[in-house]
Amino acid sequence: MNLYMLDWAVLGGVIILICWSAFVTGKHTRSVSDFLSGNRCAGKYLLGVADGVAGLGAISIIAVFEMHYKAGFTAVWWQMMTLVVMVLIAVTGWVQYRYRETRAMTMAQFFEVRYSRGFRVFAGLLAFLSGTINFAIFPAVGGRFFQYFCGFPSYTVSLGILEIDLVFAAIMLFILGISLWFTLSGGQIVVMVTDFIQGTFCNIMFVILGLYLLYRFDWATVAEALSTAPENASMIHPMKTSETDNFNMTYFLIAVFGAFYSYMAWQGNQGYYCAAKSPHEAKMGRIIGNLRPIIQSLPLALLPISAFVILHHPLYADYAADAQSVLHTVANEQIRSQLTVTVALAHFFPMGLAGGFAAVMFAAFVSTHDTYLHTWGSIFVQDVALPVRNAVRGKIAPLPPKQHIAWLRASIIGVCVFIFLFSLLFNQQQDILMYFALTGTIYLGWAGAAIIGGLYWKYGNTAGAWTAAVTGMALAIAGWYMTYFWPNTQAVLENCTPAFWAWAVAAWPKLLEPRCPITAQVLWFYAMVASSLVYVVVSLVTGRGRACNMDRILHRGEYAREKTDLPPTGWRALAMGPEYTLADRLLVIGSYAYAFIFLAIFFGGTLYALTFTVSDSTWMIVWKWWCYAMFTVSVVIALWLCIGGIGDLRRMLRDLRAAVRDDRDDGTVVGDRNLDDLDEDEIQRMNVDAPE
Repeated sequence: MNLYMLDWAVLGGVIILICWSAFVTGKHTRSVSDFLSGNRCAGKYLLGVADGVAGLGAISIIAVFEMHYKAGFTAVWWQMMTLVVMVLIAVTGWVQYRYRETRAMTMAQFFEVRYSRGFRVFAGLLAFLSGTINFAIFPAVGGRFFQYFCGFPSYTVSLGILEIDLVFAAIMLFILGISLWFTLSGGQIVVMVTDFIQGTFCNIMFVILGLYLLYRFDWATVAEALSTAPENASMIHPMKTSETDNFNMTYFLIAVFGAFYSYMAWQGNQGYYCAAKSPHEAKMGRIIGNLRPIIQSLPLALLPISAFVILHHPLYADYAADAQSVLHTVANEQIRSQLTVTVALAHFFPMGLAGGFAAVMFAAFVSTHDTYLHTWGSIFVQDVALPVRNAVRGKIAPLPPKQHIAWLRASIIGVCVFIFLFSLLFNQQQDILMYFALTGTIYLGWAGAAIIGGLYWKYGNTAGAWTAAVTGMALAIAGWYMTYFWPNTQAVLENCTPAFWAWAVAAWPKLLEPRCPITAQVLWFYAMVASSLVYVVVSLVTGRGRACNMDRILHRGEYAREKTDLPPTGWRALAMGPEYTLADRLLVIGSYAYAFIFLAIFFGGTLYALTFTVSDSTWMIVWKWWCYAMFTVSVVIALWLCIGGIGDLRRMLRDLRAAVRDDRDDGTVVGDRNLDDLDEDEIQRMNVDAPE
């Protein structure tokens, strides 16, 4: 075992704290709206912290470890491109503001209001399948981390052609069991409360880890180790990454485009998308969510870089020998790569801090799993099962709330069973981020076109949405086949179209390589571009100038449920209106300053490095000052988010105690309107007119 009693005490204390918080808050869930959206009572700080840690996840940490272990500090440089994009998206309320105005509980519910019930079922089913398959490796990645970091032994048994590691299975069952309990006990309310507590703990630990790593390693030693990387796969010089495996400049350029195109398309955190008290709070929650990664950026970069130093510098030869002896026992090359940082750090942390890091990973594991279990289980019921039921019945007859919640819980249990079995049996072949890109393309390749077109373009229509979806899905399926069966693809192309194959190979020799030369990230880009073009062209051809009533969908004008000012449009959306408090203004100004300072550094530094020769030693000075700057800012932000989040948590629990529940607010859509937008007379009249 790698942990001491103090480490186990830290880990156990965190587990007890979050379990207690789930136990005392579950009683507030008394309606379908409570279970699905927290009755829309969440404030911006609570959303920013809880949604942030739910989106981080243990698997995301491991994925970032893989990236920085291969790309080093160069990944930090190219990620700066996304800063200004994410800040502009958050400040303008891009997609988030209008989506919250629709009062939809899932994105596919909005699709039914905007397009059709059939498209809702299709989109819901595709989102469910894509998300569940994407989610299915989460328990395996987290389980392996704890097995190797904590030093649990393996105990393998043979079941016919299958070999099962019982210890690995038990670890997954334990952590999945806690996540499942949180989700079933109170839905989105318990998920938000426990995620906030875990997120606050992680923020504190990230600051401590950053301080320890800056103190622990000599900067000259770090530079010597990183300089051993190949010249065109540099871990120091961002302009020398053409041969960096998967994570080169192209990867990050596509990520920037995808951040804009696919914003909120991925429904992994859909409970948070609809949980804000108001559209303004939703927008501010996103701004805070963009500040939170500042806290984690330093340790998540330094931890894998530290592991690289341990494994490649002579000073740490003893640590490296111990780590390599463990890694050599892992037969699967991809899993070995995934575990490299974990194993390298397993014996390196001092007593107490090792337990703190294990607790961070536990919190990240549970916060993502309870959120994703809630999401994919809810989407299957809300966007597939219930719309089909309503179509068959013909009349407006929503499920009673208790039965509705029972359906949601049964679906969540089904998702949990599937991901456990998949993680136990699946043989992973790709980097985690590449697996994410590949599985996500099934939905993300086209969803952005339907969302942006539906929220912002009154001439977008159902035909355009259907065609975009089919196009994106077809490209994703083709990409799956090419990635996993590339030799077969080569043979098919060579035999069926020999002239084309000869021309293609002459133009692009990489087609002869044993691995598919088109990465999942590039495939995603092709799907996004093709789906967008198809959506626009088909909508224009089939729409004949017919416009959608956007005011009714967005609850504006005569359809407003409460008196609110319309948000500014165009460049005015970057300004701050009367709804901004002093704290809101400080957050926005700070976000602008942070984003544009780093953007100026990025463009200025890139232009200078492309014009003049910049040595690795100069770049190491840049990275040293980046570390100090990020640590200083992290301390301030962690304190601010902790204070603001505690206040929001108290207000949400107070509001839930006093809230009057509306049983019609359950995600049902009638025609092109949400059920809770109709009064009883309208519902009765529609039922009378419905065909038998």
